[in-house]
Amino acid sequence: MPVPGPRPVVWAPRARIIEVLVPYDPYEEPEHMPLRLVGAGEPGYWGADSVLGHGTDYGYSVDGGPLLPDPRSVWLPQGIHGPTRVFDPAFEWTDGTWSPPDLSTSVLMHVDVETFTPAGTLDAAAELLPTIAGLGVHGVELAPVAAFDPALGPARGVRLYSVHEPYGGPRALQRFVDAAHAAGLAVVLDIPYRWAVADELGLEAYGPYLTGGGGRPRVARTEVGDAGEYALQAMRPRTGQVPLDRPRTGPIQLRTGQVPTIGTRAGKVPSSPTVRTDYVGDRINLDGSGSRGPRDFLVDDARHWLREYHVDGLVLDVDALVDRSPTPFLGELADYVVGLGEQLERRFSLLVDGPGRSDRLTTILLRILSGPGKTEDIQALQMLADLVHPSVRRATRQNGGRRSRVRSGASVVEDITRLPAAQLTVPWAGEESPATALLGVDDVDIRASVLATVILAGNPLVLDTVHVPVVPRNAGEQRLSSWAHDLIAIRLAITDELDLPLEIRSTADRSVIAVLRGSLAFVLNTGHGLAALRLGSLLRPAEGASRAPLPGAFRLAAAWEPGATRLVGDTLTVPPRMTAVLRAEA
Repeated sequence: MPVPGPRPVVWAPRARIIEVLVPYDPYEEPEHMPLRLVGAGEPGYWGADSVLGHGTDYGYSVDGGPLLPDPRSVWLPQGIHGPTRVFDPAFEWTDGTWSPPDLSTSVLMHVDVETFTPAGTLDAAAELLPTIAGLGVHGVELAPVAAFDPALGPARGVRLYSVHEPYGGPRALQRFVDAAHAAGLAVVLDIPYRWAVADELGLEAYGPYLTGGGGRPRVARTEVGDAGEYALQAMRPRTGQVPLDRPRTGPIQLRTGQVPTIGTRAGKVPSSPTVRTDYVGDRINLDGSGSRGPRDFLVDDARHWLREYHVDGLVLDVDALVDRSPTPFLGELADYVVGLGEQLERRFSLLVDGPGRSDRLTTILLRILSGPGKTEDIQALQMLADLVHPSVRRATRQNGGRRSRVRSGASVVEDITRLPAAQLTVPWAGEESPATALLGVDDVDIRASVLATVILAGNPLVLDTVHVPVVPRNAGEQRLSSWAHDLIAIRLAITDELDLPLEIRSTADRSVIAVLRGSLAFVLNTGHGLAALRLGSLLRPAEGASRAPLPGAFRLAAAWEPGATRLVGDTLTVPPRMTAVLRAEA
């Protein structure tokens, strides 16, 4: 069924009567159009025998009740509690030749429409897309754009299929994506599943969309064993599917239950991506009675964004989507997106994120930069480096034993790093990250060091406009933007080496950290004095590393303070709280 579409169709398995109300005039009694059950093949679905034209306002009445918006409302010009307006998704796209980049090692710029420009609209943000592309990033990550009540904020409820009218509505999002593709940028959209289950939305009038919280018994999800790991494994390629383009040396371990941590102090960091299975409170019903309808609701939502708006990927808050059913929803969603990609001959990405996942590196950096010289922080950094190789599970199926002409299908991208300001608008932002303390550090040198570390670490990265100003307002911000551009260019030049392991070294007093991978090394002086380093000692190849470059092959490639950072012979000098980047000549 084309849901959402011009034909009114709604899932309401408990209803006795469903009517479409067409309020042509708000001061007169609306027209009542009764719906009928679609049939045994689609249990619980009611549909109309006719279609409504583009721009028609309507709503539903359940068992004679008041007008309610369509749960799958696309266009809500009168707000999330007003009537739904029919939206015709037909659009004159100009991206017919667009092919998205591989997002498994991508650098994205986080765009929060409301704060990105003074106007706070998608059209205004689109005007800055060429500037964003000039930084060398692969694309943009859009913060949630779903419609919400401005008086209450998005955390009090969003209409999952819609685009907030003050941002420009659904047509503006189509224009934004088309402009991004024209600028060579992919678009990834954050889906606010946690915000889509508020009682204020009235979804329960239609059927059992929700479980837990909201006055209903909260069932603690304890003793669920490997439910979270099982759900994420369901997203991985199946037998008979095309293997990874670049096979990894081993699986990424995703643990559930008690979270092991790195270090011994307060502010510990999870040592591997963790799926929380003890989440309580309102969530979408994915494993209870009547869960088929909510599952369809979410799968259709993914199709809606990927097909009608041409977005290249979705950010999945996996903690809000884990369930205990025999067929995990995450696997069902991944399979559907794979099939859609093959059907459309496009390549989509599903980015895995959630509380305690994308802030691990920045949390450790905060500790290192706040109090340099601690052995446990150096060890934490090395342990994290061992875990977060660029991590992608490509889920592209075979087609008649041959690869498709286009690399169609979908990829599951894990181990994202997100800069702190990009954490503030995600749906799990209420679970405060220790890394947000970095936003209070108004020190351009420290921000430059954070940028060097997260960009050159190599895993998928979401930048923020605090560390990488898109429209610099002063000389310091201009330096940061130029520094980010140079670092991204270096990262792109070593793309083929990003699968190699990172090695973390430090000086005896642990005030200087060196990070090595293939032909790249970057040196971070966390101390308060000038560091003079002998490369022959600091960058000496590890025993048995026969193909590692010799220290004499390294040359200074970039430095935050180039006038004070020098490589003379075997000695590298780095000013305090600053970074130097070295590359080995072939």
